[in-house]
Amino acid sequence: MTRGASVREALRAATRETHQRLHRHSGLSAAARGAIGLDDYRQLLMRLYGFHRSFEDAHASAMQRLGFIASSRAELIALDLAALGIMRFDVCRLPRCAALREPSSEACALGALYVVEGSALGGALIAEALAPVVGEARRFFLGGPSGREVWPSLLARVETLAPGVQHARAIDAAVETFRIFEEWMVDWRAAPSCLAHFAIDASSEN
Repeated sequence: MTRGASVREALRAATRETHQRLHRHSGLSAAARGAIGLDDYRQLLMRLYGFHRSFEDAHASAMQRLGFIASSRAELIALDLAALGIMRFDVCRLPRCAALREPSSEACALGALYVVEGSALGGALIAEALAPVVGEARRFFLGGPSGREVWPSLLARVETLAPGVQHARAIDAAVETFRIFEEWMVDWRAAPSCLAHFAIDASSEN
């Protein structure tokens, strides 16, 4: 990190390349353009659920210690999936991202949260593009009311990290979280085996 640069600037620089690649992700970019079909949208949400459910479980204690109260993105996805015909019982059986772990320090937690909370900032624009395609099933991209409060508090907390080891840990955690997310989203179109019956039911309606 260059002299005088903020921790936020260092985090942004360290994750820029992955962030830009994810803008080109086939499912996420199609959603951002409002050019995604309902079947693909279901698959995208199911994959996102597996990441966010695991992330929230792994970071629940850290969030509480840091004093952040954020809306559950996994819960918002579950509501969207219900609106698209996938019941709660099936959502609970979806595959989850096993690579996510409980953060080992406050700096690691802040770095990981920087990635996940920051990724939601453009959600309103995506939700607007999705409105004609998916109707009300876009709660995840609209976000919960607490998200707008968490982000500035998170940025302020990040800047209190001590130079050196704490900065490095936050940056490493941010890079690793982005890496895990990117790898998890590669197979986003793979239908979960637990929902094979849904694929059959959906095809019978066509």
